[in-house]
Amino acid sequence: MKKKNRLIQKPNLPEHLEPIKIDKLADQSFYEKVTINSVISTVHAERVRFDQIHFKDVIFSEVNLPFSQWLDVLFENCDLSHVRLNDARFNRVKFRGCKLAGTDFDQAVMDDVTWTDCQAPYVLCNLTELRDVHFDNCLLKGANFIDASQRNLQFGTSDIHDIQLTGTSLKNVDLSRCQFTHLHLDEQDLRGAFIASEQAAGFIQLFGVNVKDD
Repeated sequence: MKKKNRLIQKPNLPEHLEPIKIDKLADQSFYEKVTINSVISTVHAERVRFDQIHFKDVIFSEVNLPFSQWLDVLFENCDLSHVRLNDARFNRVKFRGCKLAGTDFDQAVMDDVTWTDCQAPYVLCNLTELRDVHFDNCLLKGANFIDASQRNLQFGTSDIHDIQLTGTSLKNVDLSRCQFTHLHLDEQDLRGAFIASEQAAGFIQLFGVNVKDD
């Protein structure tokens, strides 16, 4: 029986946020209750904190923010491609209509994070903790989820073709509406997942079964 998923929480943002521009970021800087819509480029800062922030149409270029913290944050139509967010913490965060090609979330922790209509091919989520995370209609082709841990991970109708899932348990994960022809994973990783009947043939080789045509 399929387990009922917990309702994922949305960012808690005030109705009115003051717009600001960020020229540079320093280690351990803190921003709260603002809207940011300027380009953020050539940044390497550690342990930066963002609380109740709306990023709108922001382009992140050559940005490295390890150990950063993001609480109640909305990214809307932003380009975070190739941004490095290793060991970051995300709580009640939403990515909507964003580009995240090759974005590095390795060893990050995500709680109540939703991705809607995002282009995120080759995104990196290795050794990442995914707790109440929902991808909805996202392009995740070639993404890496190696040795990740998950609780209530949802892929919705996303394109997950050719993603790496080795070492990541898909127990209770519903893949039945996803688009894919090949996934990288082991037999034990697939145990407890939900798939559509037409997808079953693609997994037969994992179990050492050969299909004989008459």
